[in-house]
Amino acid sequence: MKMKESFLFPDCDFLLENASTEQNEKIVVVSIIGKTAYNSKGLKLKALGRMFTSPDKRTNECTIEGYYDEKHQIIYLHVHSLLDTDNFIKNYSSLEEKCDMSNDFLTIFDQVKSSYAKTMFTLFYISHIVIISQPSYTFDTNYIQYFKAMESMDQKLLENISSALREVACLGENWIIAGRPATPRVIFYFERCPKSVTNIKKYEHNIEDRIYYILRKTRIISYNKAWSLFAIPLNEEFVFVSSDGPPDRLGEAVRGLVKGCQPDGAIQIQAPYCSQSDNPRNFQNFLRKHIKQARSKGFEDVQAHFELPSLLEWVKASKAIHGVMEKLGSISELSTETRFSEQRCLKVLPLAVARYQEALTGRYTSTVHETRLGFAMALFGAQARGPMFHKFSKQLEAECVAFWKNGKQLCEKLSLTGNPCTQRKEHGEDVEHSSGVKYVAVCDCGRKQGSRDDPYNAKDANYTFYYVLSKECGCLKSERLPFPIFKPSGSDYKVAVLDSEETLSDNNSEATDGKMLVKQSTTEYLPGMLTTVSPRNLLPEYSSWSLVCLGPSSLYSHNLGLSDNYYPGFWATTNYLLPWDVLVYSKAMHPVTLEEQLDQTKWSNKRREVKPTKWVPQFAVKLFIGFEYECPRGHRFMLAAPDKILKAAPGSIVKDKGQKVAESDMPMYFPCLCTRGVKNMIAQLMRIHVVTPKAAVNVKLNPRVQPAAGAPIFVPTLDGPSTLTQAAYWILRLPYIYYSDKKNFLENQNARLLSGVFSVKKMDFN
Repeated sequence: MKMKESFLFPDCDFLLENASTEQNEKIVVVSIIGKTAYNSKGLKLKALGRMFTSPDKRTNECTIEGYYDEKHQIIYLHVHSLLDTDNFIKNYSSLEEKCDMSNDFLTIFDQVKSSYAKTMFTLFYISHIVIISQPSYTFDTNYIQYFKAMESMDQKLLENISSALREVACLGENWIIAGRPATPRVIFYFERCPKSVTNIKKYEHNIEDRIYYILRKTRIISYNKAWSLFAIPLNEEFVFVSSDGPPDRLGEAVRGLVKGCQPDGAIQIQAPYCSQSDNPRNFQNFLRKHIKQARSKGFEDVQAHFELPSLLEWVKASKAIHGVMEKLGSISELSTETRFSEQRCLKVLPLAVARYQEALTGRYTSTVHETRLGFAMALFGAQARGPMFHKFSKQLEAECVAFWKNGKQLCEKLSLTGNPCTQRKEHGEDVEHSSGVKYVAVCDCGRKQGSRDDPYNAKDANYTFYYVLSKECGCLKSERLPFPIFKPSGSDYKVAVLDSEETLSDNNSEATDGKMLVKQSTTEYLPGMLTTVSPRNLLPEYSSWSLVCLGPSSLYSHNLGLSDNYYPGFWATTNYLLPWDVLVYSKAMHPVTLEEQLDQTKWSNKRREVKPTKWVPQFAVKLFIGFEYECPRGHRFMLAAPDKILKAAPGSIVKDKGQKVAESDMPMYFPCLCTRGVKNMIAQLMRIHVVTPKAAVNVKLNPRVQPAAGAPIFVPTLDGPSTLTQAAYWILRLPYIYYSDKKNFLENQNARLLSGVFSVKKMDFN
């Protein structure tokens, strides 16, 4: 195979034309990267001019030009990039056009650096020796950023590279695992030497010490790491400073022509150093030592795999690696200026938007909009920096205009739970108010779960939703104890208008058999819900409460609790009712002795009630009661005490008793278990469960809710407690919203269900 021209990597399949006869011959791969000065034609080393003589092949902004030295079995790879001054000038027009389109040079330059880094990374995976050529006599520390970026890339790409290499049948397992044939050795070439330097060898050693110190401090190289991007030799020279003067290109061409002419008249090229001077101190000898070591014993700079591949292996593997690199996107680690600018703008942007929105409520004029936009732009301009300023200033203006014109001109009508209407202010009466908030709730009996909209009227909140859901559940047909509601005498009825000082009144009432009977209005109904101070002659249009019987008491098993199949949404271990042993009193049939009075006093202290001395304890009955709380997400749980959530192991005996909750004020709102780590999710007391005993006793319910300190007390009826049937499972569903004729009461931590809900007395058969 006669190699006379260079090639563009990775188009090197033609190298395999005679690979079958050379598959056992091992090659060394030498790559040259770096920057070049003006008028150097993009060549990193002067001696390479004989190999890379086809500038027309360098069509892209970043290319790898290759040359195969068949005689010495060496592949040379040379990078041409926009970091080469001549190449930059050649592509200046296209770069200017890109900058005009994006209005940002640094963003375009980040793309240039990213392309260069990916090219470098490819060479570090397919080379044995990498030469970093620099046009000056000082080390360019900008390479540290490239090295750091490539280290970060390796952590992400090694698995993909190994997978791609595994598809190449001729490679060994060690190569596949390492992702490359060797950890490349890096050597540095400086084209110039300071004029004041007389001892070049000493100067080279000083530069080596500096480079080694920088690479160690930045942790680019470490001989203790399992993987290193590259290595430098410990006991060998790795820096070469050229002592040649300014290049005499015409003289070099003549000398190369003379030295290349043989007696037979044929011109032969001895790559790569046929044009080197006779000076024994030249880069040819310097590089030859490293190549010779690679061929003899390999590099032992780090404890890593080292292999000299055949030409076939190298071509197949390098094409596979190049395919992986082609899929790699932009490298953000190199976009230092752009990233700083973007992060700074992103930090200032919300502050500027907040400045615009500060104290803005409802609709506002274009004058206010322009004034506020000016304030926001001034704040942004004072604190934002860098190339991303123009992009984010436009984004700021767009966000402020969108805030004004579209999404932020709110109707602002509050729902009964306190959420503002998100409809446009001009949405009209034909479009209902909506906050966009949805909650999860269950029906009257607690067995059917459904989604509910944030309510804007009390009837939807306390009646319509539960009526529809209970109808779907079927519990609407279950046995119920109805609460009194308004019954019109005709179609001409209206809501009553109450005086500001109107309270409980006995007007329109008459006495019968010593009892006060109230004549209810049939033309006016009570605005709002029933309270203890509501006029007795007015009833609500509908009941906000419900009292439903699920069936016999045997439906509840104290060992199993409330099954999630029938009662969805309960947190585990909280779905149990509390046992409550109640002492039933009866009138004494004989004179009460002193001992009985003492015993009676003792029982009274336990019950926290003052019992008349003519009543004595007769027998005890067991009830099961539960105070159920429900959060907006549909989670449910019982309380074991006013300040404690019930926790009971499945199948075990509930240790908590019902006496404490039965005889205490219970909070109307309690933090749900789903509150952890997020916005507080508050559950509301929605149901009271009662399983009545079979004994001949009357169990009565008299719920009274005070939704805020000093607020009126809400009740389902003014007719007294509701009597429950024996041996049955009853559920009292409380209102979702508490509203009077004057006020809607939002969530309040002082809201209480007042004590005295339950009363248990012996049945009187007389």
